[in-house]
Amino acid sequence: MRSYALALSLTLFAACSSDSSGPNPDTSNDSGEKTDTGEPLPTETARRVLHEAFTGSTCGPCAPATENIKRVLDAHPGEYTLLKIHVGSDPYTTQEGVQRRLYYLPGESSYGIPFVHADGTNGFHPNLMNAEEGYQDADFEAFAAIPAVLEMSVSHTVTEQTVDWAIDILPLADVPADNLRLHVAIMEGTTTNNVGTNGQTEFHNVMKKMVPDHTGSELQALTRGEALQLSGSYTFQGSYAEGTGISNPVDHSTAHTVEEFEDLEVVAWIQDSASWEVYQSAWTLAD
Repeated sequence: MRSYALALSLTLFAACSSDSSGPNPDTSNDSGEKTDTGEPLPTETARRVLHEAFTGSTCGPCAPATENIKRVLDAHPGEYTLLKIHVGSDPYTTQEGVQRRLYYLPGESSYGIPFVHADGTNGFHPNLMNAEEGYQDADFEAFAAIPAVLEMSVSHTVTEQTVDWAIDILPLADVPADNLRLHVAIMEGTTTNNVGTNGQTEFHNVMKKMVPDHTGSELQALTRGEALQLSGSYTFQGSYAEGTGISNPVDHSTAHTVEEFEDLEVVAWIQDSASWEVYQSAWTLAD
């Protein structure tokens, strides 16, 4: 049986910023709240732009799309998170991955790749945008220029086939509970067993499990200055599944497609499930 646990504890803001993405662009404070250094509690912080990249090893255009995305993100270390969701006829296609792609295509039953959603609301083909010049630094910089109202960090440990994580969140503004979801994805840093027909010989940041699934977990309203710590755990079941694919996706209750457990990382984000807006993201991958 799948093992998954999520615990939440709420503490009043105790002043230590958990965000490592850079200096806060706005340190104004109308309420008089202070951090532990005596500085005013900011009202916004730098955004870490989440990239959900839908791709696949048998998709020809996905190879240049990977290079386009990498070129832009390499120029912005510490300013982004990246999750590769393999779909189509890739051996690591999962039902969760397909449903996550269709989440951004309401009412549709089919989809195309490659495609990227940056912070949810910014959807684009990484090869065809900008008159087929592809994804550009200016696009990323426009996404990153929108301040975030949450500071967020995540840490994790891996013990045998179990991944444990802790997420620290500091709201810098009130965020209502309507449609608020926490998403947690476990990804593998590098995979090679899913090499297909598009010329790529290895793949990075590959989604292995969304916890509990592609819909995420409900969150209560967030209150400015009141810190949250969320903790969770997921145990991969059974042994490595051979021969998985679009017609035979991995059954997470009995098997997994993790090649190396020590290569697992965690990415987390908070999103409005109705508007698709991502408030902030974080990951455990070192920049």
